[in-house]
Amino acid sequence: MQELELKVELSKSDVMRLGGQLGCDPAIGLPAIKGQRTVYFDTPEHSLDAAGFSLRLTRQDGHWSQTIKANRHVADGIASPVELECPVARREPDIAKITDKNIRRAVRKAGRGALLQPVFETVIRRTSRKVSKLETIDGGVARAGSATDVREAELELKAESAKDLLLAVEKLLGGHELKLIRQSKPERGYRLPDTGKVGAKPEKARPARIARRNTCGEAFPTILASAIRQIAVNRQAVLQTDDPEGAHQLRIGLRRLRSALRALRPLVEGGSLRAFERSAREMGRSVGMLRDADVLITGIQAPMEQLASDKSGFAELGDALLHHQQAKREQVRSALRGPQWTKLQLYLTLWPRTLEERDELGKPITKHARRILHKAWRKAAKLGRKLERLDAEHRHEMRKALKELRYQAEFFAPLFKERNTRRFIEQLKALQNVFGYINDARLAPRLIDVQHKRQAGVNAARAASYTVGRHDAEAVHAWRGAGRLWKELAGSPRFWR
Repeated sequence: MQELELKVELSKSDVMRLGGQLGCDPAIGLPAIKGQRTVYFDTPEHSLDAAGFSLRLTRQDGHWSQTIKANRHVADGIASPVELECPVARREPDIAKITDKNIRRAVRKAGRGALLQPVFETVIRRTSRKVSKLETIDGGVARAGSATDVREAELELKAESAKDLLLAVEKLLGGHELKLIRQSKPERGYRLPDTGKVGAKPEKARPARIARRNTCGEAFPTILASAIRQIAVNRQAVLQTDDPEGAHQLRIGLRRLRSALRALRPLVEGGSLRAFERSAREMGRSVGMLRDADVLITGIQAPMEQLASDKSGFAELGDALLHHQQAKREQVRSALRGPQWTKLQLYLTLWPRTLEERDELGKPITKHARRILHKAWRKAAKLGRKLERLDAEHRHEMRKALKELRYQAEFFAPLFKERNTRRFIEQLKALQNVFGYINDARLAPRLIDVQHKRQAGVNAARAASYTVGRHDAEAVHAWRGAGRLWKELAGSPRFWR
């Protein structure tokens, strides 16, 4: 059986609130409560886990049953596992009883004849209610020489639409802080201290693997998945580390997501798409505060401190900037844990799946990509033709237009000849670098505001003024190269024609 499941982590108060909320509905029956002990088995090298399987034996009502799960990975709260269950006589796994011959063969190949042994166990108190889509609330511990809490609501969709699941989740959990589970119980079990696995680091965008034969309905979920992965991984990096690359990549992921949604506008109109865009834009603004604070240190202050012959005041200015950065980091982390993230997370998790249900997305992706790329090019070219006369506001507009063009070009690049797309994108990146520096240089005056707010002293004020002046001069010099780079880009063949 294959199901679509949404997994949400709950606090004790959340469980009580949800239970009370459901108990007030006369259409809902009484809950069924059962204790359940589950033991997970694998080879000493964890080869089943590496192959994407989990093999477990569950003790319930005095009997043991065996379950093998394939594709049991949880991505941003969503799981769609293949699950096969059968009774066994004792607490020993029996691969011969796996009914699907392909899965049985794959499990045997992964195990390579090694002895299967217990790795960890979970002890769960499961409360089940049938509420249209709501299935269970689980609570308990996972153990492998130590213990960790397991508490979640599991919403399962069976032979219905992702749109229905989204509506059900909004009704039951909307308006409350929501933490989607990123790992299944097996994945969390394998990461207990005694089994020792580690988490993720900042990550750049992975290309969307689309092909000319794809329809829009096939290509866009893949494009969205690329942006959503970048957002999810780098959100964790921002929450768990002080690495500035995490905020940078998270911001890029949010911008790529918005570009993908704009490319969908001609095909998918409606309030949900606009709401998704607004939510991503709001989160992008929040993350932008931290990214700007990082740039003040790494892109504005540090380079000029290295060039300055007089270093006095830079240490005090650096301390003020670090305090400013830390304050912005805490603000962004709060946003990434709060209702603002909850709202976006629901869309990230469920909205792309609604595309599979839309008939209007049956058009060829290549034809649509040409229209989107042409539109993005025209917007950038309109400003590029009067490049030398652009004021600061219109330079900022062109920077955003170039960024949009680049994301669309990267999304749709697999549909066209690699040689042409690679050259165009490389030239586009070179021009973007100029506009990116010009934009960063506009942040330099904030150094004066930060040192004044932190009362960093006269020497820090002098260092800030020196840095601002140097960047003003550097920006003028950098801008002189923009015209040449634009001419090179404008003279390149439009690869989508």
